[in-house]
Amino acid sequence: MSDVAFRSAVEQLRALASGEVSSQGLVELYLERIATHNTALNAVITVDAERARREARAADAARAAGQDLGPLHGVPITVKDSFETAGMHTVCGRRDLRDHVPEQDAEAVKRLRSAGAVIMGKSNMPPGNQDVQADNPVFGPSSNPWDTTRTSGGSAGGGAVATAAGLAAFDFGSEIGGSTRIPSHYTGLYGHKSTWRSIPLIGHVPNGPGAGRWTEADMACGGAQVRDARDLVPILQATVGTADYDDGFSYTLAPPRATRLADFRVAVWSEDPSCPVDSDVAGAVDDVLTVLRSAGAKVVVQPAGLPADIATNQQAFLPLVYGAFTYDRTGLTPAPNAALLARLVQNPRGDAGPALRGTFQSHYQWLKAHTMRNELRQRWFEFFQDFDIVLMPVAPTAAPAHHNKLIDRFGRSYEVEGVRRPYWDQVKWNAVANISGSPATTIPVRRGRSGLPIGLQAMGPGGGDLTTIEFAALLGREVEGFVPPPAFR
Repeated sequence: MSDVAFRSAVEQLRALASGEVSSQGLVELYLERIATHNTALNAVITVDAERARREARAADAARAAGQDLGPLHGVPITVKDSFETAGMHTVCGRRDLRDHVPEQDAEAVKRLRSAGAVIMGKSNMPPGNQDVQADNPVFGPSSNPWDTTRTSGGSAGGGAVATAAGLAAFDFGSEIGGSTRIPSHYTGLYGHKSTWRSIPLIGHVPNGPGAGRWTEADMACGGAQVRDARDLVPILQATVGTADYDDGFSYTLAPPRATRLADFRVAVWSEDPSCPVDSDVAGAVDDVLTVLRSAGAKVVVQPAGLPADIATNQQAFLPLVYGAFTYDRTGLTPAPNAALLARLVQNPRGDAGPALRGTFQSHYQWLKAHTMRNELRQRWFEFFQDFDIVLMPVAPTAAPAHHNKLIDRFGRSYEVEGVRRPYWDQVKWNAVANISGSPATTIPVRRGRSGLPIGLQAMGPGGGDLTTIEFAALLGREVEGFVPPPAFR
């Protein structure tokens, strides 16, 4: 059964349909693995075993009666702790929500349940989604299953660990600047950021319960972390669609633009002076270039017509992301405020300055960034008339070591080829898709010098989720793909 724990969700769905396994059997397997391994990983911070067992029994009974509950019928999953779950703690890494138990599901959670998913528990994250690691004052940090001295990334780091270590079939999460893609890169998974607004985020609670559940943060998207790219298809089938209220927006999944690597038109963007990458990431790019060229794909490296460089993209991204975060002001307490001001004095050109300006910006300042975002989105729309995929790094390195600076967020750094770089560089390559609103899917390509996973991401046209997923699935067959962490087999 240990092999079953690491099967893709699609393979598990086939096994459930054939009667090889039952939903009850899968739930017991994952509950046992959580009991065995979660102490070392701290990935799953809330478990509702009895409810999961009841739902699994109901899923098995429905299948025996010939009823189809949906595309995720009977699959046991975890959900990022930023989504409301009725009757189950939703803490979002915040001390003020330590005892919060919602009375209703978030819209995406409701859709997952309606599609037959069995939600076993909640996965760890930073307070209010606002960090690049999964660590918070309520539950502590999640550790990377490839090396527990390393971070899992964030914000959906706990879910990535649970999926990579075989504690759940997959984790459903969210992101605003790489929160699904960064942890997937660090733990060797396929991670997906959906097209902006394709999955309603009603009940996604970084902004708090009550009226806050209706605040869908700018640029925030639903997503998931999986062991096989094609697992993302039933997840999107279950969750994509117009919200119940009528705001004039509708979304449907478009078919993939190509179904063979040879037929994809790929722009490879792997270098930018604002965010250099190390030799492991560069090596992964070289590996993929070899595969694509051998397959006969149209490949253009560093195309001249890219709509923006990293520095230009950041000019739009930083005001918008800090604007999105300002609704939740629970983190603006004396200790982090003092640390922010201290870092601003020490390094006026560092990351503390944009954070302070963005948190207290005027509406006019926000509108300037929004206008720039709209212009960049149009440029990307035009760019994707000639290309299907932009292949780029996820982060500059493999997973860095844990940082224990929950308060001093702008006092961190890490090294890229021996050169100290700002900790928040980890977000920069990801922010491109958050500004464009495009879907993006990570692909585990190889392991680096330290033995840690190295991934790349495929960004596609707005609405082209199935295009990036199909590309990731096809490419994943030709590179290393997902490998279970040896210590947790």
